[in-house]
Amino acid sequence: MIMIASRKLIPLLLLAAAGYSQHASAQYAYTEAYKAYQLYNFEKAKPLFEKAYHKNPSAKAARGAADSYRLTKDYKQAATWYAHLWETRQFTPEDELHYAGILMNNQQYTDALTHLDHYLQANPDNKLAQQMKAGCLLGNQPQAMIVKGTLENMAALNSPYSDWSITRINEKYVFASDRPYKDIRKSAFFEHEGIKKKMYTWTGNSYLHLYETTGDSALIKPLEKRSVNGDYHSSNATYNANGSTMFLAITTFEKRASSVLGKDSILTMNIGIKEINRDDKERWMKAPKFPYNATLQYSLGDPWVNPSGDTLYFTSNQGPEHQGGTDIYYTVKKDEKWGEPVNMGMSINTPGNERTPAFDTEGNFLFASDGHPGLGGLDIFKAVYKSHQWLVTNAGTPVNSSHDDFAPAALDSSLYFASNREGGKGSDDIYRFRPAPVPVKPVFVISGIVTDRKTNRPLPEVQITLRNRITQTTIKIITDKDGHYQQPVDSGKYELSFHKTKYITIARDTLNTTTVNTRRNQQMEQPQLNKPIKIDNIYFDLGKSEIRPDAAKELDKLVVILQDNPTWDIELGAHTDSRSNDAYNMGLSQRRAAATVAYLVSKGISARRLTAKGYGETRLLNKCANGVKCSEEEHLRNRRTEFTILKF
Repeated sequence: MIMIASRKLIPLLLLAAAGYSQHASAQYAYTEAYKAYQLYNFEKAKPLFEKAYHKNPSAKAARGAADSYRLTKDYKQAATWYAHLWETRQFTPEDELHYAGILMNNQQYTDALTHLDHYLQANPDNKLAQQMKAGCLLGNQPQAMIVKGTLENMAALNSPYSDWSITRINEKYVFASDRPYKDIRKSAFFEHEGIKKKMYTWTGNSYLHLYETTGDSALIKPLEKRSVNGDYHSSNATYNANGSTMFLAITTFEKRASSVLGKDSILTMNIGIKEINRDDKERWMKAPKFPYNATLQYSLGDPWVNPSGDTLYFTSNQGPEHQGGTDIYYTVKKDEKWGEPVNMGMSINTPGNERTPAFDTEGNFLFASDGHPGLGGLDIFKAVYKSHQWLVTNAGTPVNSSHDDFAPAALDSSLYFASNREGGKGSDDIYRFRPAPVPVKPVFVISGIVTDRKTNRPLPEVQITLRNRITQTTIKIITDKDGHYQQPVDSGKYELSFHKTKYITIARDTLNTTTVNTRRNQQMEQPQLNKPIKIDNIYFDLGKSEIRPDAAKELDKLVVILQDNPTWDIELGAHTDSRSNDAYNMGLSQRRAAATVAYLVSKGISARRLTAKGYGETRLLNKCANGVKCSEEEHLRNRRTEFTILKF
């Protein structure tokens, strides 16, 4: 017995040792991945997190891989790894919010809505999640987002790398790129800080540098070394009107300050703003240090200066009245000194990230944000200042996509911007959008308000479809928080439908745009559960259950109602009068109810939504029971077909 027990024990010990070895290997891979992650070396961290997960499917390994792919904008891989994290059931609310954002990047708006609704159940006051939900609703109505015009990839400027932040000065375009910068002077590898000047570990590419070109020419060259392009990032060039002053975003290496950072903390060089001026020999000369830089504590970036050079807009992740993420600020120069930064306020800034501010020639404020309702990632927005406040609108498609769209610049009567959308040459490409000429013709507008029939309160988020009955084109819009809707349209005859969850759909409401402003208000009501509704004019031949042609016409109306309200489950109930015996009437009514259901199924209504129920003479509407003398009209009232909503 002892020998047998020993022989059984040996394999178990070997298996345990193998399991321990695998766990140790997974822990080692995770530790190395996390070290790389802390140094923003995501390209190194990704395969190590994946290796750790495959050896031991832990939430922390899945989260590390998911976050690494998210931060390097690989949305498909990020979605895969957030799904793995979800499977572990050890996700955090922050994980779920990130997952919803990634699903939006992949245009999976319905799935993103599911996660956002779940997140908002526990965090109902989270403004960022609320705005993301509004963005999903935009994503589900793409036709309403289209702005007419021509979109062009600036192929001559773009590379397989990241190209963005374009501006124009002295007939030349200036933009930033992390393409290999061959001309920069050689510099050492700072092993003690984990920094390699030739490579930015976050992306695995070169640091950003500024380049210039005449436009569509293949001749692209870097701006001056030392004065403009340094060893690290240089981007977001902006000039005053005559080009004598230039601002740009930079990173520079600074020694660790023990009074600011702990002894063992990781050194992070934040972005700062640099000002340089041209001297009388057209050379760039360094200006005094921008007073609000604090690269060891926080970032300042995305500068944009007005033509007169006395107002500078920028972004920062800290500052007065900070809303969250990065906010947009401005500062005004007086007596050669920059004033205290001013936050642009809650109409512009959100708990998300606001980036890359600029103005167009008409005074409209342009910026990018992932905190206002958008299609995913950063979207470009236009703000107009009216009645002492900024009115913000999404720039629509094709400018915006489900990926990051940012760095707007109004040049040459066109909107230039950057995007990492699919179909480009690199991770970020520069695009040009030329709006279509505005046709000179009357603008017809259909507008109105949708309210609850019972309470008379306005209904928000009602989905309205407008179909032009001549061209068959459709437009989808939603009511605002006050139940209002408004949509410019071409002249013609339109068919409107109004849909909202848990309300009865209003369909095929027709109107003609005979006047410039056509108003159509609607009231919607919620269906009542388990309340029988009579279907008029449903007659059967005496003692029979076949659907007559005249009854079929009435049932076709019910088919339309069920098509318009696809979430309804109903019961079809058939009733007889009291003549004939009770058992016969019960069987006859069941056959008639079954025939009614069969007719609806033949018209495409799912049988799973329908229940047939014969009531015979058990639910008479009047006194005409067995043995009671009644007129034919009184008996007819009891012979009826009804439907009852069981679920909506």
